[in-house]
Formats: sequence, C-alpha cells, structure tokens
Amino acid sequence: MSDCDLLLSASAWIEFSWSIRRISSLLKHLQRIETSMTKILLLDGVGQADFGRRECSAPPESYIQDLISAAIVVQEDWERLSRSIRDNVLACSELDQLLPMLTQHRLITPYQARRIESGTVSGLVMGNYRILDRLGAGGMSVVFKAEQLALRREVAIKVLVSSSLEEPKIISRFRSEIRAVAKLQHPNIVTAIDAGVFSNDDPQSVPTHYFVMEYVPGQDLEEYVRERGALPVDHACDLIQQIASALDEANAHQLVHRDIKPSNIRVTPEGQAKLVDFGLARQWESRQTQTGTVLGTIDFMAPEQARDAAAVDIRADVYALGGTLFWCITGHVPFPAVGKPIAELIRRMNQAPPSARAIRGDLPAELDTVLARMMANNPNDRYQNPRAVISALLPFLKRASARRESETGAVELFPIERPVDISQKILVVDDNPQIRNFCRLALESPDASCDEASDGPAALAAIDEHRPDIVLLDVDLPTMSGHEVLKRIRANPLHPFLKVIMFSGRASPNEMAQAMFNGADDYLTKPFSVNQLQAHVQAALKLKVAQERADDLQRSVITVRHELEVALESRDRERATARETMAAVFERMARLRSLESANHMTRMRQYARRLGEEAATASHFRGTIDAAFVELLECCIPAHDIGMLGLPDHILLKPGKLSDEERVLMQTHTILGAEIIQSVANQNEMASGFFKMLIDIMRHHHENYDGHGYPDGLAGDSIPLAARIAKIIDVYDALRSPRSYKPRLSHPVALRVMSPQSARLFDPNLLELFVRTSHDFDRIYQSLPD
Repeated sequence: MSDCDLLLSASAWIEFSWSIRRISSLLKHLQRIETSMTKILLLDGVGQADFGRRECSAPPESYIQDLISAAIVVQEDWERLSRSIRDNVLACSELDQLLPMLTQHRLITPYQARRIESGTVSGLVMGNYRILDRLGAGGMSVVFKAEQLALRREVAIKVLVSSSLEEPKIISRFRSEIRAVAKLQHPNIVTAIDAGVFSNDDPQSVPTHYFVMEYVPGQDLEEYVRERGALPVDHACDLIQQIASALDEANAHQLVHRDIKPSNIRVTPEGQAKLVDFGLARQWESRQTQTGTVLGTIDFMAPEQARDAAAVDIRADVYALGGTLFWCITGHVPFPAVGKPIAELIRRMNQAPPSARAIRGDLPAELDTVLARMMANNPNDRYQNPRAVISALLPFLKRASARRESETGAVELFPIERPVDISQKILVVDDNPQIRNFCRLALESPDASCDEASDGPAALAAIDEHRPDIVLLDVDLPTMSGHEVLKRIRANPLHPFLKVIMFSGRASPNEMAQAMFNGADDYLTKPFSVNQLQAHVQAALKLKVAQERADDLQRSVITVRHELEVALESRDRERATARETMAAVFERMARLRSLESANHMTRMRQYARRLGEEAATASHFRGTIDAAFVELLECCIPAHDIGMLGLPDHILLKPGKLSDEERVLMQTHTILGAEIIQSVANQNEMASGFFKMLIDIMRHHHENYDGHGYPDGLAGDSIPLAARIAKIIDVYDALRSPRSYKPRLSHPVALRVMSPQSARLFDPNLLELFVRTSHDFDRIYQSLPD
C-alpha cells in the first residue's frame, strides 16, 4: 500500500470515527432540543392560559390592580401618572385598548403587552425580577432583559432550559458558569449579580434555574461588524485588547472560556467591550467535561479543542480571539465552511492560519504576522497568554493614534500645552517586567519618555535622579511596599507636584481609597486596558501642568504685589507729604492775612479727627467713613476758608458788622476757594481724592441741611459728607472763639445754641454724634485757646 493510500485510509478512519461520535452526539442533542424548545416556548408564554387573556369584563380598576399585585405593573409607576391619564386608562373597556395605553405610558413593555394579550403572564415575574423583554435564546437557555424590582435597575437574566434526560449534568454546568463569572471582577467582563431557583405556585411546574447579570446595552460584536463592515485597525485592536484583558483576568483564576466568538462579546455605545457567556468555561483542575467531547463554535474553535475540549488551556482562547480579530478587520470568518462540519474540523487541524491581507490589502503586514501567531495550529507556537496578545496589539493602537495626530496636526501623545523642548517623564515601578513593558509600549512616544524600576529603593533613586513628571506605582513591591514609597515621595519637599498613580490587582477599594488619602493622585485596578492607562496618565499630567502654572502665577503675583506695595508706599508717602505741605501753605497764608490763629488751625484738625472717628463706628456711616476718609478730612479741614484770601481787605479786616452788600461779597469766598483748588487739581490727577474733598469742603461748608445755605442751596445728603462734618466743626469753633462783633461763648451755651438749630442747619445723624463727643470738643478748645 502506498503512502498516499495510507494517508487516505487514515483520513477515512478519522472521518468515520468523527461521524460515529457526532451522530451519537447529534441524536442526544436533537432530543435535548425537542424538550428544550418546548420549555423555551413555555418561558415565552406560548401555550399557557391564565387571567391575562380574559376581556376586561371586571372593572378596569380591578384588572389594573391584578397587574400591580402580580408586579407586572409597578405601583409607583401607576401612581406617578397624572389623574387625567389614569382616568383615561381606566376608561378602557377592552384589552386591545388598555394594553396600548399601558405601553404608551411605559407601565409595561411591548413584550409584556404581547404576553398579556396572548393570555400568558406566567413567568413574567421571577421572584424579585420583572421580565421586560426577550434578548435571545440558545440550546440550553433563554436570556431576558429584566428589572430588579427592589432597586429598579435593569439586568439580564439567563434562564436554564434543560431536558430531563441530562438535567443534573446541565444544571451542574449552569452552576459552574455562575460561579466562574462570580469570581471575576473586571470592566470587560459582564458582572454577576444574583442566582437562584424560581418556583411558581403550580405544583406541576419544574423549578427554573436563573442567573442574573448586569445588562449591557449595545450590540454583540457579530452584529456590530455586520452593520458597519470591516473595522479600522485601531478600533478592532482596541476591542480585542479589551477582551484579552478580560481573558487575562480569567486566566488569573485558572479559567478557560472555550467559546470566544463575536456573538459572545458585547460592544456598548461608548465603545467598551464586554465578554459574556461563560457557559463552557472550565477550570484547569476541573474535569467536568468528558474526554473527547467537542464544545464551542466551530468557526472560531482551536484545533486542540476540536480533538478534546477537556484538555485545552488559555491558549485555546488566544486562538479563538485571533479568529475574532480576523472577523473584525475583514468581516469574514477565518475558515468559511465548504463542506460537512466533520470535514471542516479535520481540515482545521492541518490548515495554516488564513491571511487577512488577502481579503483586505490595506492591512499592515505586521498585523497578519500577529494573527498567524495567535491562530497557530500548535498551541506552543501561539502567544502563551492574553498579556502577550495585549503587548503584540499595542503598536497598532499607537500607529493608528499617530496617524490621527498627523492628520489633525497634533504632535504629542498627550495633548498638553507645554514648551516644545520639554518631554514628559514617566517612571513605571513594578516588579513584573511584563507590566513595565506594557506601560512603556502604551505611553512612550517622542514627547513622553519612560524609565523603569522594579522595587521601592530603585524607584526613589530614579525620582531623585531623573525628576519624573508622573510615577506609576504598584502597591505590591519587594523589600518596600508601594504605600511606603508613596509616603517617602510625599515627605520630600523637592517634589511638590509629582503625580503618583497607584495600581494593584488585589487591593480592595478601601485600600486604594486609603492610598488616595495618603497622597496618591489616582489609582488603577489591574488588569487595565491601554485606553484606561492613557486616559488616567493624561488627566494626571494635565493636572500637574495646571498646578505648576498656578504656582508660577502665584509666585509672579506675590512678586508683583510686593513691587506694587513698595511703589504705592513710596507714592503714598509722597502724596501725604504733598498734602501736608499744601495744607501747611494754606494755614500759613491764612495766618499771614490774620484770618485765623495757629491754635484755630490745630483745633480744626483735632475736631475733624474726633468726629470722623466717632462717625466711622456708627451704623449709619458704616462703609462710607473709614480711616483713610478721616485722615484725608483732617488734612483738608484747615483750608475750609482759604477762599477768603481773595476778598478785599476792607471786607476781610472790617471790625464791625458787614452791610448786606458786603455780606453777599463775603459769601463768594466759598466759590473763590473751590475754583482756586479746581485749577490746581486739573493739573494733578494723581491726587484726585484729596482735591475732591478739599473742593467739597471749601464750596459747601456753609450749606444748610434744610437747603437754605449757600452758595448752591444744596439740601440733605446731597451736601457732600465732608462738608456736613466741616459745617458742625466750623460753627462750634466760631461760637467758642471771640470776634470783634461778639464775645466768646462757653461750651454749654454753644451746645444750647446749636441744638435747637439741628433740623435746619446740621445733618441730624452727625449732630447726634457731635453731642455724644462734645466733652472732647470742649477739652480740645480748652487745651488750644486763642
């Protein structure tokens, strides 16, 4: 017999053996399907009759109450409706009128409405879960969208549909899936919520096993690609590396999924990939699957899984993930079926991995190489774990990112505004070289350099030597924990803005929160995706740049403020000197014309300060009179009558009473003085506050509060405040001082003269303060008599 005959004979024997095995398996499978389909139909309500079908012969209120009692309609949803809407619902006399109304107002879903209309509401509520819709079905289960009644959150419920023929085995496998998923906590794996057995009130019914998971909106990857066509390389590699990260978590728990395929991957509207359906998952040490059994989907099945599903390890999932990547970038399965399933399996065992570039010529040749290694027939020739797959896919994510940046004109991996000659420095601290390499591949670019350290002392030395912008710090390090390294970093005043992101694969949320409390800027849970890592690092670097800029700005503000304070102090000293000099000149001029004595000028200053300080404490003048106002008032008050220098001597020095004409001429001193100062003020804008108060006092200190004063006849608060104060001071001192036409009055007499005139001449609020402090006025006069 020739070698060719021997090969054909061997091939025929293999095909015959597979045929026998498959025929036996198929007969059992058909028997399960017949029973399972009956149960699926029952779960969907086909063939069940109950109160749902009956017409609304009873009052509508009773029918609605039945739905509420059964938890098909939620009480709070019904009560949330307005009275008018509830009346409209209760006015429906027929079921075909009532159900659309309940659906319109979101009391029930269209799926629930169809079940109610068919008269089969049994199974619409399973314990604490209200069934909303049917998402899909397989050979052994149906998946429903549901609502958790207590928490009012959407969930997915997987309900077991099994035949009595293999009930114990299938229930055991179902429970294995539940326990497998419950062990896994990962952003790319559907989260387990609850599990149990539901039995209704019918003693003839079979208990229903169910598994509750998070509800993942979006599409499965098969639908996703069919709708969009072949995906861009970066998008496809991003989705696959997310699932590789999920498989890495499963691998850490010694789990093999054994059914990786596009329909078992959900893609959310935000682009997050989630791995579902661990129904075929097996732990390495478990032997639940019988030797020689074939489990999984043939289109993506690893050759060794076709031989014996019980003998596979994580590398079978790597193979299937490669097939899924092939689907994403081409829109085709790797091995299109051309014959019978058995023949396909035999061909699969010997056929080399397909080339994606043969279908899509724009794909990088390097990606074809990655696919070939992921789908190598010999498991030893493949990437040995999901982490290696993630590292292999990283260059394609970065290449696509660089392409987008060149198209948009961007330069940096992290778009942070920094001087172009400054590169961002990243220090990765982890004792696992694969993690360090992963971070380096994900983050390193022309504008971001990465250094590595494998333990705490090396990390602290690298920080002092290289001054990184950010440290990625593992919690579990040899010789010195990440927490201790963090404490030493924060104790060093030389690194006030150094960002630290902690990461760990085992730390609890409370431990990571404590790390944040101790000075970490952020934390990541291992395993993390490229997108997660880049997003957290980018956010931390942006914060560092903002803090450094804020610090630089604060330092600049402090410097400028100090310079301004010095300049203002110098200017204020110069202004004060100028004011004092001008006031002294006015005083000297008045004394030379024998207008007033030196003591009179000093008394006026002290009067002004005493009354001003008292007014500053009064609620009526709070916010108007302060220390600066009082200081300016004290400086200006001696010049209140400087306009008299412009009067002729025969009026100014007349010893007797003035005639009416002379009195009118005398009153013009207020205008003369204000005009003199205004002409000076026009040439000196820097002292505008000083000149304004000076002009107010000179022009208006003879205005009366009732509006009958001069020169402008102002009344009430329209008279400038400084002038109202000067009015009281000037009248008091004139009454106390001797004149050629009157004697000097005592303090009590002066007070009696001023008080009855308060409503006509003086601001009543100021006069009250004057009376309160009048003893100080008397003391001032007594100490400085004329």
